[in-house]
Amino acid sequence: MTIKTQKVIDILRKQYPYPDCAFLTEFRAGTGYAVESRADAIGMHLWPSKGLELIGFEIKTSRQDWLRELKQPDKCEPVKQFCDRWYLITSEDYHIARFEEIPNDWGYMCLNYTDKVETKKEAPRLKPKPIDRLFLASLMRIASNSFDEVVINGRKYTAL
Repeated sequence: MTIKTQKVIDILRKQYPYPDCAFLTEFRAGTGYAVESRADAIGMHLWPSKGLELIGFEIKTSRQDWLRELKQPDKCEPVKQFCDRWYLITSEDYHIARFEEIPNDWGYMCLNYTDKVETKKEAPRLKPKPIDRLFLASLMRIASNSFDEVVINGRKYTAL
């Protein structure tokens, strides 16, 4: 993971703060060696008043990385199929993705030079499939990992 990617994740994590939200990085679509698809991050507001939407994020910090993604349009589907919205999010380099390249069912966010997330294109509401057991197993694995670090208000805690 590049420093720029970590910076994007840190800023997104602030938008999805615990305990109001869940925010997971490097989320795989399921468990087992056969499952290779992942999202750079997923976030979810955990209160019904906030909509309980599951949002997936594909983070790109270089033009080359984005162009590779465009050549594999179905790569994100194993995770995206369960999400209510899906976003491309880029670092502060506005030249990573061109607006016309963004798939119709994706939104687009970009960090500006003051490290604020700007929504350039709102992600349309998708029609997510019900979460299956593989996806649930991946969520449960992360939740059950006693070695995971949890970040609450900027402080890191290790679950025991």
